[in-house]
Amino acid sequence: MNLVRLLPLLFLALMACKRPEQTNQSFTAYTGATIIDGNGSNPIRDGVLLISNGRVVAVGTKESVKIPEHATVHDVVGKTIIPGLINAHGHVGDVKGIDGGHYSRENIIDNLSIYARYGITTVVSLGGDKPDAESLRAVKDTVNTQHARLFIAGEIINGKTPEEAMAVADSNHHMGVDIMKIRVDDNLGTSPKMPEEIYRAAIKRAHELGYKMATHMYYLDDAHKLLDAGSDMMAHSVRDLPVDDAFIQLIKQKKASYCPTLTRELSTFVYEDTAEFFSDPFFTREYDTAIIKPLLDPARQQKMRESKSAQTYKKQLPVAKANLKTLCNQGVPIVFGTDSGVPTRFIGYFEHVEMSMMADAGLTPEQILLSATKNPAEYLGLKDVGTLVPGHWADFIVLDADPLSDIKNVRKINAVFIGGHEVKR
Repeated sequence: MNLVRLLPLLFLALMACKRPEQTNQSFTAYTGATIIDGNGSNPIRDGVLLISNGRVVAVGTKESVKIPEHATVHDVVGKTIIPGLINAHGHVGDVKGIDGGHYSRENIIDNLSIYARYGITTVVSLGGDKPDAESLRAVKDTVNTQHARLFIAGEIINGKTPEEAMAVADSNHHMGVDIMKIRVDDNLGTSPKMPEEIYRAAIKRAHELGYKMATHMYYLDDAHKLLDAGSDMMAHSVRDLPVDDAFIQLIKQKKASYCPTLTRELSTFVYEDTAEFFSDPFFTREYDTAIIKPLLDPARQQKMRESKSAQTYKKQLPVAKANLKTLCNQGVPIVFGTDSGVPTRFIGYFEHVEMSMMADAGLTPEQILLSATKNPAEYLGLKDVGTLVPGHWADFIVLDADPLSDIKNVRKINAVFIGGHEVKR
């Protein structure tokens, strides 16, 4: 018997072994769509996605998946189903509109809800996370179906000595986090950079506690040293120089991942004029004219045009794009992220802008989708998300158009599901 066809039968058999109160299983099947499972394999034409209790039971062709007799069946012929997208570098809970300083449990949920409505069903919040976020972590908030799953890094690790940095790592551990983060950057020469002895101690301590370490960095030289120290994810692009062979070999040898966050650079200069996306209905459905009004102020726009840092980041964006293309071509694992959730980096919408920018850099739709599904789950250790395989959460998007023909078709969202439940618009 075909293994794919056998999987739902095995699932039913396992259910039969559970206590009587657990055996009343209900099944839902989505049939007829083209299914992209997130693993990088060929799309499944005329597919069936079978789910139960919020999780995937089987994925395959209609010939290979047996639909239980009393299952609820939804015909989605002509649609494309993809896994819910993962933002491996966001920030959650501080921003409302374009203003920061709103951190609260209520705002965390509001931010995560906006992400979900845009099809971002999992977010790794890389820093600034406080105790209010701990109970909302994905490992605890397993019944949520209306906002994105949350993984957190806690406080960005810093300190004047190795001991102070290690103490922050210990504090994060005691609060309850999923990953940790350090920042090694001098903001274009305007602020002190974390010394090597301190970040090496911080990385070592995070690893001792069982966590991966994400690293904010800018310069190629720092990226070399950080990889050598054990950093698990480059949390931004190398932007000062083209990546060299030594960097490519080192990041592959260390099995580290690379998160380009191209929209981070975009946000530093795009408001020097009226951003084109302000008139995009896909943007305005969440962000109205009252929210963006301060960004239309001519004085503010002029200030950005005259900002040395903004214009430097603008000039370095082509370097970041070229480095992304080079690394992807060399087989370096790319994980999708945006740095959204910081003021003027619009939650949910910027993820779709990021995909377009990745395409402009030369990545294929297949590569972009892989970076936003399987790769972050695999390289950051995010459990039961990222791919549509038996046992994983049924987090998926139903699209009205094929994203493999144009990555912008990911914006043509028909419905978003988290744990098998449709996210309310």
